[in-house]
Parts: sequence; structure tokens; C-alpha cells
Amino acid sequence: MGPGAISNPIPNSGGVSIIAVQDTRKILTRDPRDAVLSLKQVSLAFPKGTTRAVAEPMVARFAEAARNVGGCGGADKMAADLHGEIVQQDSVKMRDLPPALQQLMLPMQVGQATQPFGSLEEGVRVLVICGRDEVDPSAPSYDEVYNQLNEERVNMRARRYLRDLRRDAVIEFR
Repeated sequence: MGPGAISNPIPNSGGVSIIAVQDTRKILTRDPRDAVLSLKQVSLAFPKGTTRAVAEPMVARFAEAARNVGGCGGADKMAADLHGEIVQQDSVKMRDLPPALQQLMLPMQVGQATQPFGSLEEGVRVLVICGRDEVDPSAPSYDEVYNQLNEERVNMRARRYLRDLRRDAVIEFR
């Protein structure tokens, strides 16, 4: 079963079970969906009452500008030229994005922009990838490094304390 699939009812001793798969992943292998992205979103809003005939040429210009964005600096210029809004988001996990957006952004490289998406009522948006940090599953996490350093510090204090006890000890033989 793939992500989003729901099984048929499965009878068991306690009743019936239904299984829904939310996500799949491979252990100890690099998954491109684990990447952490830095994104800029350029939004083009339409005034209330704008007709589709008026909006289509604006969206076509927006799509052409998105194809030739040339990175994050180009996103700022594109927003200024088309009177759009720009929002920057750092540390966005690819896995947290909607599945359709994940599939759209997986093959993209840093500096590329998505095709415009949205609606006439909500506005049209483009996402530009400003940075991508791949997560290495074999690298230790922050907590693992912190715990190891803390344990080494405690062990060093214990060795120092035992050394001082041995030096100060007086042994009498009779």
C-alpha cells in the first residue's frame, strides 16, 4: 500500500481493523523528502471583481517571470516588478509540505521556481527554492552529541575525584 491508501476491513480477534498509510520511508537511507528548504513565496493578489479575461495576461506574465527567476534575488525583483507580496520561510521540511507540492519540488534545484498555482479569488503564488539542506541519516543528532559531551564531562569529573581521593588517602600498616 502506498501513502494515503486505506485497507479493506480486516477481521481479527478483537473486532475489525482498518489500516491507513500516512507515509512511507526507508530506514538508514537518504530520502530527498527529508530535506530542509529555505523558500520564498511570491504572491500575486487580484482586486475583488477581477474577471478571468483580465487576470489571464497577468498570470501569463507572472509565469514567464517565474521561469526566468534566476534565484532568490530574482524573486525580490519579480515581486517588485509585478507588485506582488513576498514571504520568506526558512527551515521548511519537505515532508511537511502537501503531497502535490512535494512531488512538484522534488526534482527542482536551488534557484528554481514552481509553476504558478492558486485561484483568482485567493491569488496566484510561486515558490522559489533559496536553499536545500539534505539530512544525513548517519550523522548524529544534536541531542546525541549533547548527551555524549555531557557524559564525557561527568566521567572526567569522576576520574578527577577518584584521583584526588587516592592522593589524599593515608594507609597505615601495622
